[in-house]
Amino acid sequence: MADKTRNLSRRDFLRLGAIGVGGATLAACAPQAAAPQVVKETVVVEKEKIVEQTVEVAKEVTVKETVVVSKEPTVLTVAHAWEAAFVPVQVEFDNAFNERHPDIFIKIVNSTWSNHNQIVPTWAAAGELPDIIYVHGRYAFPWNYEGIMMSNQDYIDADPEFNVEDVWEEARRLYRFEGKQYEIPYDHGPIIMAYNKDIFDAAGEPYPEENWTTDDFLAKAKRLTKDPIWGYSGAYGTIVGLGNEWGIALVGPFGGSVLNDEENEILLDSPESLAGLQFHADLIHKEKVAPTPAVAASFPAGIWIAGNAAMWGLPTWGIPQMVTFGDFNWDVVPWPKGPVAQVTGSFGSGYGTTRDSKYPDQCWTYLREYLSKEGMEFMWGASGRGSPARLSAYQSYLDAETAPDHAQYYRDALEKYAVTGHPYQTLAGGEIMDIFDRNTALIQTGDATVEQAVANIIAEGEPVLKAAEAKLKGG
Repeated sequence: MADKTRNLSRRDFLRLGAIGVGGATLAACAPQAAAPQVVKETVVVEKEKIVEQTVEVAKEVTVKETVVVSKEPTVLTVAHAWEAAFVPVQVEFDNAFNERHPDIFIKIVNSTWSNHNQIVPTWAAAGELPDIIYVHGRYAFPWNYEGIMMSNQDYIDADPEFNVEDVWEEARRLYRFEGKQYEIPYDHGPIIMAYNKDIFDAAGEPYPEENWTTDDFLAKAKRLTKDPIWGYSGAYGTIVGLGNEWGIALVGPFGGSVLNDEENEILLDSPESLAGLQFHADLIHKEKVAPTPAVAASFPAGIWIAGNAAMWGLPTWGIPQMVTFGDFNWDVVPWPKGPVAQVTGSFGSGYGTTRDSKYPDQCWTYLREYLSKEGMEFMWGASGRGSPARLSAYQSYLDAETAPDHAQYYRDALEKYAVTGHPYQTLAGGEIMDIFDRNTALIQTGDATVEQAVANIIAEGEPVLKAAEAKLKGG
């Protein structure tokens, strides 16, 4: 990995009145500030007083008196889904925010990603939602429809300095509902290809080139597969569903699609989509350059992390895992061009204010800083935790010490050929993802052909999509 130089220091960020980019290690982060204390606030009270009249003119003036009163800070509860190692970065941001805004105290609630997504509806049913919550793109539409979240459009319109246009359009579209921007994305990442440089070097195989194709990819995977090395370990391993970012990455290069734009029809039975699925199934069962699910399961941390895969799909949010656990040299290259197009999938996450918050103005004060250029640089860019959703903040990610040498290829993908993968605007998203996953697994284990699995997906999935559509229309 090449040495990186950060643009701003963490000390800059911690100065009162300014936000900067973080560069220290996680262990250096301070503990979260103590519980809020009563603070003194200077309040100006106006009292009218009539002064003595003169023979010339009667004069009325306002006399200002200054009094000191006690006021408790507003406590905002913010729910995250961070891994434990990243929480200190969050705490450091919040402590600095509290210094800039002593009238607002931030209380953190942190859960695992899966637990967070399960508990939010429970909080909503009990009327106990935190003020601000993390929202994955997959859950934005149903949570907005169900009234869990509130629109931030009025705040955005009244705050031109926030400049929402600086956020990638592909990221913002996940969080629009009925024409309004509800949540604000903080990251949005595409899938591109990662490769183990040590394996390539040992085999004397040239590294993948920027304009490579799926044919080039397959040829390299064949040449590099030699026990115990697999040419390709799949996208994050062998088991890959067809929803969100992964589905379009698999079928898009072959001209296929997973769902139509209205998300009421499954398009996997088109010749192009079938060709894409067959190509990836053949990597396992015909070409034998990718492991079966059973073999993949024998590597608990993942074949790619173990250093036994020459290539694998890698979104930006997977890089921290590579940096922490991958004990080998690696880099990234664009997703290969297919017979029809160069297409890959992208997806992201964001934050928004919930309907239960009694302090929407203070929530916006927090969100506008958290999701500003400087906030994204501090939290996700310079830390390497994820690729910022703002164009202006993206350089901090490319300059991060954790970024691979050719991290620019992620930005190139966002600008040129990454597509936000469906589903993300249906109430049936969770059910459809489950149907995709179950049937994709059958392809990968060899228990179903591509055609059989797709027929099952359509038979199960389309009634679910139609029912969800009818519900939206009030039927």
